[in-house]
Amino acid sequence: MSDYLDKVNRIPISADLLGEVMDMLRALPVEERWASGSRSSRLYEMLERRGLTDTADIVAVAIDLRVTALLRLQSLDALRGWTTPGGGLRASLVHPDLLKAAAAEPLIEEADGEAIFDVASFRLRLLAGAEVYGRA
Repeated sequence: MSDYLDKVNRIPISADLLGEVMDMLRALPVEERWASGSRSSRLYEMLERRGLTDTADIVAVAIDLRVTALLRLQSLDALRGWTTPGGGLRASLVHPDLLKAAAAEPLIEEADGEAIFDVASFRLRLLAGAEVYGRA
């Protein structure tokens, strides 16, 4: 793993913060949502409002990489059973257990140099941390 990803993985990101970011991104116009400069700027501003002025830059990168890795898992159909049909930043990606796993799972570097979550490890973390709903 690159030193850069190792540094990013050491930055604590809460599931609540990740959920807030997903909500913020979903509220953006589509053309801004996928323009990295606009997305990064909005994310940085949000973190500054939360009082993270000194670390907003690296925290923003850590969050952006996690969101991108989560979307990549969705595009690989690796989140079946945890999402509703549809692509992109839909409400399907804000399940509390999904956000907890995305906040905690280490990012790895794929052969193409992109940061992603290991699919098998992510699924195990997701299942291990999943809360039981309902009754038998």
